Amino acid sequence: MKKVLIIEDYYALADIESLLCTMEGYEVRVAKSGDEGLTVFSDFKPDLVLLDLMLPGELSGTQVLERIRADHGAAAKVLVVSALVNATTTPKLEAYGNVQTLAKPFKIKELASRIQSMLAA
Repeated sequence: MKKVLIIEDYYALADIESLLCTMEGYEVRVAKSGDEGLTVFSDFKPDLVLLDLMLPGELSGTQVLERIRADHGAAAKVLVVSALVNATTTPKLEAYGNVQTLAKPFKIKELASRIQSMLAA
């Protein structure tokens, strides 16, 4: 079973993402901050991370991505789901390797399609 880690502080969106992934048959964990996300990542070892960039606490989503890559390499796929995704930020994020982006707001079908294609690859 594929594993998905959702790092998202907005509870309603985290619940929607979690429900979508669960319905697709994926094992899901949710973290509400960057620090919690890194802890869960180390224990859970996800195949895909859905990562918001604006997170509470000391670590931003970009810093979480940097730490994941530094500590665990580029094996885990990351889908950055954030209002900060744009033409300027996308190339910088994709440079971390194995990263795709999806701007908020998004359509649920688009999110589902991206998750499926990233986990199938």
